[in-house]
Amino acid sequence: MTSTSASLPSHEPKHANAKYWMAASLPLATMVLLSMVFPPIAAWFLTPVALTPLILAAQGKRAGIRYLLYIWLISSIYYVVNLYWLSGITVAGYIALSIYCGFYLVVFFWLTHLVAKVIWLPIWVSAPMLFTSLEYIRGHLFTGFPWFTLGVAFANSPIILQCMSIFGAAGLTFLAVMTASIIADVARYFIGAAPHGQKRSLLAGVILVACIWLMVIIYGFWQFHHRPFRAGPRIAVLQQNIPQSIKSSNSITSQQRLFNSYYQLGLRAAREHPNLVVWPETMVPGFLNPSWLAQSPAWYVKGRGRRTLVMDQHFARRLTHFAKRFHTSVLVGASGVRFNKSGHVDRMQNIAVLFTPKRGEDHHYYAKRHLVPFGEYLPFKNSAPWLHHLLSYFTPFGPNGDYSLTPGDSWHHFVLDAGGKPYVFGVPICYEDAMATPARMFCQPHHGVKGADFLVVISNDGWYQSRPELLQHLQLDQVRAVENRISIARCVNGGYCGFINPSGRIIKLVSSDGHHAFVRGISVADILIDTRLTVFTRWGYLFSSWILGLTGLMLLGLGVSYLRLRRQSLGNVVSSAKSDGADAPN
Repeated sequence: MTSTSASLPSHEPKHANAKYWMAASLPLATMVLLSMVFPPIAAWFLTPVALTPLILAAQGKRAGIRYLLYIWLISSIYYVVNLYWLSGITVAGYIALSIYCGFYLVVFFWLTHLVAKVIWLPIWVSAPMLFTSLEYIRGHLFTGFPWFTLGVAFANSPIILQCMSIFGAAGLTFLAVMTASIIADVARYFIGAAPHGQKRSLLAGVILVACIWLMVIIYGFWQFHHRPFRAGPRIAVLQQNIPQSIKSSNSITSQQRLFNSYYQLGLRAAREHPNLVVWPETMVPGFLNPSWLAQSPAWYVKGRGRRTLVMDQHFARRLTHFAKRFHTSVLVGASGVRFNKSGHVDRMQNIAVLFTPKRGEDHHYYAKRHLVPFGEYLPFKNSAPWLHHLLSYFTPFGPNGDYSLTPGDSWHHFVLDAGGKPYVFGVPICYEDAMATPARMFCQPHHGVKGADFLVVISNDGWYQSRPELLQHLQLDQVRAVENRISIARCVNGGYCGFINPSGRIIKLVSSDGHHAFVRGISVADILIDTRLTVFTRWGYLFSSWILGLTGLMLLGLGVSYLRLRRQSLGNVVSSAKSDGADAPN
């Protein structure tokens, strides 16, 4: 007896240490798994289990402030590691964004823990609702940052990807978290940590998740092999690796050299007889809006303003000549500018301009509508100048360089004449393709007909000399293609220019010696036309909105239940105190 009782204290610290290390390792395991499901590893098959360790931790007893801060720390480190390609642009903004994004995983953990402890609701119901809702908020709040949306990780699975035409990426996010929650509950049941009364609920959840996966796979096989496509126009995309340091040069000579390098690539593409030649975002290093080009150089005194205008007019003439000479349209990315009466710039825009064989420059251009915060605009310029100045330290330009753009005011469509047939297309610029809304707005039906025959994405990823960023950006376009059942031609400075069909399959990429990134070359393909209108194109974030509403109701119920428990607890304390007083001796 003596030896047995003496040995008990030595086992309790070991047991406590094991629980401590388990609690510490579970959130860390989730961050490792999340890092593996996205490029460059892209192990998409791990997506349904990535959140299982964190959900297991949320069902435990630890949820104090120290543990929440620990989860916030490792969540922030996860984003620091996986967004490292931002560090070369703005260190302060990169760190701030990582900390901000890490906060969402803390909120998910905390709310999942509270729901599990306070109200009766299976974790495989509450966790996917919470995670999908928080992901939606992160993708829209402060104009949104939808990078590393969990459902996007399935882009490398062409069969599973197909259901995004109905639910968008949120549908696969919900299913992945639901699966992770079921796995967590099954694990708890077999180790005896879950109440035995949950057996029926758990079995129902397992059957439900299995049935949903079966329907997703059947639908995916049907959609992937059912291809009602028809041949469309022939498109050529041009790719180079122009670092931002070279592109941002103010030297007229450097700008002319940049233009000439793409012009020479265009001459090479013209041999393939395309109907459209595409340049990346802002690779014409000047202003090409018609109101600027219509000005006379004589209005300017000799200096940089006149030289810039003369250079831009020269660029426009060469592009017009190219279009007429080769009987092909040319789409280029450039900038637009407008001056006020005092001669100062009062509007700058990021624009796409089309040059056609018949008309030359199209006087209607598309100006980017969804601007990137801290990169293309800074808030509070007029309402709170002090805050505007403080935020400037988080931009790539610093406090002395305000590169604020003016957003466009319409989803302008271009018309391409190819072999006597008109084709309508939209041009998401830069990270507009990271958001679901711009591509969907271009595809919105008019009189029951799809708004665009195809999309052309132009971007300048020369800011990032990182393959993971380029691959992650490519995945987002695969998702946009399936959401709207539309072909996408990608033209990106840096890499992965090519073509994606309406099933999200990458058809062709610019290649040099087997490499697709940081190389120079062209890619030409006949685009595929799909006239189907998807549920997502028609209704957009309908699924996400429903989940957001149900989550709000769940949190309302959580608040009511929590207050009820507090009242009961206080009532018990008062009753106990009265009872103690009544039993006290006189």
